[in-house]
Amino acid sequence: MKNIGPVGPPETADLRQVESGQHNDSLPSIVKIDTTPSQSAALDELATVLNREQAVSAREDALQLREKAVYSRERDIYAAEHYQTASVEHMLILQQANTRLVVSTLKAQQLTERLEAAQIQLENAKLLAEKSSLAKSEFLSSMSHELRTPLNAILGFAQLLESGSPPLTPVQSGNVDQILHAGWYLLRLINQILDLAVIESGKLAVSHEPVLLISALRECQAMVESKAMERHIHVTFLPFDPTWLVMADPIRVKQVLINLLTNAIKYNREHGTVEIGCSASRSAHLRISVRDTGAGLSVEKMTHLFEPFNRLGQEAGTEEGTGIGLVVSKQLIELMGGTIGVQSTVGVGSEFWVELMREPGHEES
Repeated sequence: MKNIGPVGPPETADLRQVESGQHNDSLPSIVKIDTTPSQSAALDELATVLNREQAVSAREDALQLREKAVYSRERDIYAAEHYQTASVEHMLILQQANTRLVVSTLKAQQLTERLEAAQIQLENAKLLAEKSSLAKSEFLSSMSHELRTPLNAILGFAQLLESGSPPLTPVQSGNVDQILHAGWYLLRLINQILDLAVIESGKLAVSHEPVLLISALRECQAMVESKAMERHIHVTFLPFDPTWLVMADPIRVKQVLINLLTNAIKYNREHGTVEIGCSASRSAHLRISVRDTGAGLSVEKMTHLFEPFNRLGQEAGTEEGTGIGLVVSKQLIELMGGTIGVQSTVGVGSEFWVELMREPGHEES
């Protein structure tokens, strides 16, 4: 039988060869450690323990990953639910906003319809008022013309009686004076009503031409001087540039100034004063002011000053008047492109003023 050699692990055979003095050139010179069965079992047990710990650690890692995955899923579910809730709330808000928008649109349409209906009513009322005003103006104009014809005849015959021959007795003369006084007052009233009617109808035409102020004021002074002397009112004209010219209707501007001067004398105190002045209020305007020493006007009365037929409580007084003069004056001044105003202090007096455009080329810089 062939000798196979020592039986056992290769490391044991090599060690035996070394111990027996044998040397194998083909093997490296490495010292081999012989492992006994007990040591091998210990190593196997140690490997098993290490494998078990690695398995436990791997299991723990897997558990942690699973917990993280569960947490992530729960978070995603919560986020989805929260998003869904927010979406529902958002949809509810949008629905509510849409409902409010629809309601607001309906209300706006209703208001628009009401506004259109009110506008139509307003236009109809305006047309009716214009027709009524035109009818009133035409009636006043027609009646004024109809009244002036017989009134002029009455005044003419009264003047013939006054200057006739034989002379009138004192009683007859007094009666004729009453007729003339009432007749002239009635004629002035008719003329004022006629002017108001023509102005309101828009048929009054005024001219715009240069008017020398000093000449217009002198003519007005001559017309009111006798009235001022009867009331012992001192009328003073303050000096101003005699070359000043305004663009106005010469007849209408004198009508306005006479009305202001007459009122200043009529409603003044006994032995009072009236002061007339002119000034360059603005570069292109001239102001004519009439200041009196009468009782003055309260703020409440001044708010009703330019209302037709409003005499501001003077109806029971002794002075004649209709409450039309200032209204006509205001409208005439505005037709001529000017303005009219008043300043007054109770117990001190009033100052009425009008401003008119200066003649082009004579404005002050």
